[in-house]
Amino acid sequence: MRPLRDIVLLSMLLAAGVILQVIEATYLPPLIIPGAKLGLANSVTLLVIIFFTGKDALVHTVVRVLTVALLTGTFLSTTFLYSLAGGLTSAIMMILWSRHFYGAFSYAGISLIGALTHNMTQLFLSILILGHIGIVSLLPWLIVMAIIAGVPNGLLVNLVQPRLQKINEQLLRA
Repeated sequence: MRPLRDIVLLSMLLAAGVILQVIEATYLPPLIIPGAKLGLANSVTLLVIIFFTGKDALVHTVVRVLTVALLTGTFLSTTFLYSLAGGLTSAIMMILWSRHFYGAFSYAGISLIGALTHNMTQLFLSILILGHIGIVSLLPWLIVMAIIAGVPNGLLVNLVQPRLQKINEQLLRA
């Protein structure tokens, strides 16, 4: 059985991820590039990867995307499919890179890998759904957006992770 403090921290991170994704989906104005977003919730996924297991991060991603889809009314829409596919592939790549390349890459680099993977997955999925290769013309813009969003999200994790680590250590002593 998992310790209560782990359940509480996972629940808090899930709530943070849901809130960030709902705010981004509902309140932030759309960006110029179709489907492009800041990906703030992916920074929370990276925190789950850092503090817990890869399986926890994948469960977190699925539950977050499902919850947000239910809250925003996009469940089983193409938006939901794009979000779920992008979120899962992004989480998988961030899990792999954080386990094998952290040190050579900071959290900003790992977040950038996640953002690139998320965008490439959504681009590939949109080609399959729309059946038109012309959508590949968005590729350079999606790469730029991944850099604009992924690096700052990773820098945010660089700031938050030590503070969460300190809180976690204090909880362990209590």
